Amino acid sequence: MGTAWRDRLIVFAPFLGILGLLVVSPPDDAPTFCPFALCTGTACPGCGMTRAASSLIRGDFSAAMGMHPLIPLIALELAFGWVWFLLRRRGRARQVSPRLLNAVLIGTTAALLGVWVARLLSGTLPPV
Repeated sequence: MGTAWRDRLIVFAPFLGILGLLVVSPPDDAPTFCPFALCTGTACPGCGMTRAASSLIRGDFSAAMGMHPLIPLIALELAFGWVWFLLRRRGRARQVSPRLLNAVLIGTTAALLGVWVARLLSGTLPPV
């Protein structure tokens, strides 16, 4: 695979993902493919994120928040990371400091686990 093809794929991959979520809306009663949920019978910290992203893309913010309350944060991080990556490849952005990147990743993980525990305790996890 040449560099030009890879560059085009990197640029257009998010649009293909968004188009896929617009065309195919995952139903609430669809079977799960989550290994954690299949092994434990309990939704994982990220369960509901695909349906939430689909709802967010369709403009149904309240449904998206009901499926997973961290979808706006995750979507913002993905969008920022994609734009930064494109700017970095063109030499228009500096490398992100490892400390900042680690802080964002650890903070996101802590938020996912915190929301998961809160939903677990309140009984509002999505069905498996």
